[in-house]
Amino acid sequence: MIILNENFQNLEYKSETFPLRGFCISEVNSSGNLEIIFQKGIGITLTQKIIDLYKDKITQKRQGYIKDKIGDLTIYLHFFEKKPDNKIVIMYIDEIDNLMNYTKLYHISKQLYNNICSNTSYNNIKNFCDDTIKIPKGTGIIGVFIIDKVGFLYFSKINKNRPNIANHNFQIAGFLSAILIYSQDFIGNQECGLKLEDINLGGYHLFLKTKNNVIFAYIVDKDNTTKNINRYMQLIMEEFIYSYSSHIKNFKGDLTPFHKFEKIIDQYFEI
Repeated sequence: MIILNENFQNLEYKSETFPLRGFCISEVNSSGNLEIIFQKGIGITLTQKIIDLYKDKITQKRQGYIKDKIGDLTIYLHFFEKKPDNKIVIMYIDEIDNLMNYTKLYHISKQLYNNICSNTSYNNIKNFCDDTIKIPKGTGIIGVFIIDKVGFLYFSKINKNRPNIANHNFQIAGFLSAILIYSQDFIGNQECGLKLEDINLGGYHLFLKTKNNVIFAYIVDKDNTTKNINRYMQLIMEEFIYSYSSHIKNFKGDLTPFHKFEKIIDQYFEI
């Protein structure tokens, strides 16, 4: 079971930052249930898989650390006892060729752990993590559309230098929905998060993906994209579904909750 927690007073801010591929703070109980406190650059599914992989080591000791390599990634993980059956787990992930400063990251982990146990506010922890841990943003995204299966636009963000797209975002949402409706025979069961992608739009690529009856559309520059674009597309899908599944299920036309999602988009993309 995974819960997103937003109910977490002073962290020591320093000018030094640490570029990483991903970072996560979570709380794990003896049954392996995972409660996300903060994350960036790491999907919830990947976080759960890594916790499951090291579950025995985490639960057998009061505190410790794990350094390991999985594929092309280095995993550096600290865990601390919060209460007898729960652990705070702080995870750092980076490309295997990038060197981590383990000593400094440990001091960050210890500081975060002490503040979590002291009931520091969630916003203070989030601000500290955002200022301290930096993940590289993806470039080349011109527009992001998040749409329900019949074409209702939940959220969009479009490059301000593309007014021809921004001024027609609702029409574009309906068009994108129609493409998927008439393409279901090609992409299969949308509950699996399958995709119809790389549609040629002149100088752009159009990527369409679906998950839980929500359509995610990305308009991407053909000639100016970074290699992390595809991974961030998946993270956007996952974070949106986990954040808004209840609101979508009971959706009655109120778009206000979706406005906050722009901060997540800005975390991953330069648009």
